[in-house]
Amino acid sequence: MIKSCVSRRVFLGTSFIFGSGAFYWMRNSNSKVYLYANETQVLLHAAYHLFPPSPLGPSAKELHIASYLAFVLEDKRIMKRDRDYFLKGAYWLEESAFEEYGASFINLNQEDKEELLLKVSQDRWGRNFIYTSLGYIFEALLSAPIYGSNPKQIGWKWLEHNPGFPQPKFTQEITYEV
Repeated sequence: MIKSCVSRRVFLGTSFIFGSGAFYWMRNSNSKVYLYANETQVLLHAAYHLFPPSPLGPSAKELHIASYLAFVLEDKRIMKRDRDYFLKGAYWLEESAFEEYGASFINLNQEDKEELLLKVSQDRWGRNFIYTSLGYIFEALLSAPIYGSNPKQIGWKWLEHNPGFPQPKFTQEITYEV
């Protein structure tokens, strides 16, 4: 048995990279639609579309939403039901993209993504998914950089936000058995 210490940020980032890089097939037996992007990729692309690059302020990508979502999805304080429903929304968005366009959400152009998001926003699950996605983007915008988002406090600077003190300053080390 080998023990090694890895910071939580490194572990989550690595887990997210390997998790989001893995493609797999999922099959919906009712509609015979085959999906190949995993939910975390769809979550990221939805966030990138909902909070795009702009001269007015930072984008979801600039806020490191990928790191923040990895942190959130691993956070045990978030109710499993809520986390599962959020991931299920990404699955449904991917399924809707295949039904409407015959392609993965991540491969749609900006206009098609916008049209699809507007269409799914008419359904309760779609509204909840978009609302939750925007909520996490705003959390990333206002979070302390220790949580993997808001690098160099770009969100705080953009909003002229004073986050208050004391700020979290430590990285929790976790021991994993390999």
